[in-house]
Amino acid sequence: MRHLTRRVRTGALIVPLALACLAPAAAQDGGAALPAARAAAFKDKTSKAPLHLSDTDRTKVSQAVAADDTEVTFKLKTTKSAQSFEPSIGATIPKSLKPHALPRPLIYELPALRNYGYLKLKHQVLIIDPMTHKIVDMMPEAS
Repeated sequence: MRHLTRRVRTGALIVPLALACLAPAAAQDGGAALPAARAAAFKDKTSKAPLHLSDTDRTKVSQAVAADDTEVTFKLKTTKSAQSFEPSIGATIPKSLKPHALPRPLIYELPALRNYGYLKLKHQVLIIDPMTHKIVDMMPEAS
């Protein structure tokens, strides 16, 4: 209990002190620098290297998700609005479509895929960046 009280007091002192240090910098430029700096830092942490899959890698992805019954159907009320969407690399998927996690064995074999998800849509396997909802690669579904 004594340690908890000390931690709470320490935390109660640190937060106002940190805010006091940041306030003058934000006041000098009208408060624009702090959000811009945060946005830049966030972008650096979330940016990914471009995904360069070989034809062999694409085949492995298609085969790894072939058994999964995750094909998007347009019978559901939530996905009906996405029926007119035509997938292409760089396109943003409709908000009603939710990517699935790639199978673990595939991620172990192709670690570059660990930060991506996938969708099976219109007989295509789409590799999706879950942060931006953009299609970064696509390949035909395995038969």
